[in-house]
Amino acid sequence: MKRTWHWTADVSDGKYDDGESAGTVRASSEAEARRAVAEWVRKDGIRKGNRRPWTASNIRLS
Repeated sequence: MKRTWHWTADVSDGKYDDGESAGTVRASSEAEARRAVAEWVRKDGIRKGNRRPWTASNIRLS
């Protein structure tokens, strides 16, 4: 059964610390939630036109 996870994560493009991002994700497990957060951050970087891929680190779930 899926549950809603609230998350925050540090976001970086590998060269610059781009700050923190937060949101919610629906997932069946903590591992699935972490993968979903990492994918969302990557796609958000692309959507905002960043040439360097964004990565999420220090993902905090609650």
